[in-house]
Amino acid sequence: MAKTKLQDMTVEQLKEKEKGLKVLIGIFIPLITALFFFVIRDYVNGDEVDWSILTIAICTLAGPITLYPELQHVRKEIETRS
Repeated sequence: MAKTKLQDMTVEQLKEKEKGLKVLIGIFIPLITALFFFVIRDYVNGDEVDWSILTIAICTLAGPITLYPELQHVRKEIETRS
């Protein structure tokens, strides 16, 4: 998000945005863990690896990677106002 948009937000709005980003990252982490668990389980058991689940698991990694920098910007803006 652009810095000017963050600067226009109130502290309460920034805290709500921070909470929302944390929740989204919190949803992604168990999802990624579960997907990789099933891929690794199949691999260890000697079964054929389901490439579609592996692809989805790899693509799901982009969620937290994309959201984390935005969360850092929001936190920095909250700190500058405190």
